Amino acid sequence: MAVRKTAFWKVLGLAVVLGMLGSGQEAGAAGLEFQLVPHILEIGAFFQGADITITGSIPAGSEAVLEVLGRTGNETFMRKGRRGLLWMNVGELDVKGAPSLYLVMSTSPGLLANPDMEVPWGFPAIKSHITLDGDLKPDEQAEFKGQFLDLKESEGLYRALPGALKVSGAEAGRASLRGTFHLPANVKPGTYQVCLSVVSQAQVIDKQCKNLTVEMVGFPSLLWTLAYEHGLIYGILAVVIAIFTGFSMGYLFKGGGGH
Repeated sequence: MAVRKTAFWKVLGLAVVLGMLGSGQEAGAAGLEFQLVPHILEIGAFFQGADITITGSIPAGSEAVLEVLGRTGNETFMRKGRRGLLWMNVGELDVKGAPSLYLVMSTSPGLLANPDMEVPWGFPAIKSHITLDGDLKPDEQAEFKGQFLDLKESEGLYRALPGALKVSGAEAGRASLRGTFHLPANVKPGTYQVCLSVVSQAQVIDKQCKNLTVEMVGFPSLLWTLAYEHGLIYGILAVVIAIFTGFSMGYLFKGGGGH
C-alpha cells in the first residue's frame, strides 16, 4: 500500500510540474501576437515595390523591434580606391554571411540609435556577422564593411527605421502595435523571415518569427523558370528575340530614311 501511495504522489507531482510548464509556455506565447498583411507578395511585370503592414499587441509598458531578413549568402563587392585623381574599382572583395535583405524598425528610437544593451539587431549586428575576403588589411575590415552597408542602403535592400513601430492604447495589460515597411522593387523571390522581439527593462522577454513569401507571377515568372530551369530554351529564345529586334530596328530606320 505504501508503495502505491508513493507512486501516486510522484505521478501527481509530475502532472503539476507539467501543468505549470504548459501554462508558462502559454503565457509566453500570449505575450506577443502579430500579423503581416499581406504575408504573400506577388511580383508581376510592373512591380514597383510594396508596403507590408504589421499589426499586433505586446505587453503594456514594453518596447519592440521588428526585423525582416533575407537568406544569407556570398556576394562580390567591388573595392573602391584612388588612382591619381580618380576613384575607381581596384579589386574584388568576397562578402560572406550578409542577408540579401535587412530591414529593421523599432518602437523607441533608442533601441536602434543608442541601445542601452548589447543587442542582436541593427547594422552593428550585421557587421559582426559578415566577413570580407580579398586584398584587404585587417584594419580595413570595419571601413569596407561600412561601405558595403552603405551600398545596400543605396539599393534600398538595407534600412533602419528607428521609431517607425507605433504603440497605442493599453487595455487589460496589452498595447496595440502597428507599423509599415517597404519592400523595394528589386527584392528577389523567396521566403523572408519577419521577427518581432519584445523588450522590457533592457532584456528581450519574447520573440516570434513568421514567414513572408515573395513569388513571381505572370511573364517574369516564365522568364525566371526558363532562365534557371530550361537554360537551352531560354538561350535560343534570347537569340531569336535579339535577331527579330535587330531586323525590326533596321527596317524602321531604313524606312524612315527613305522619305
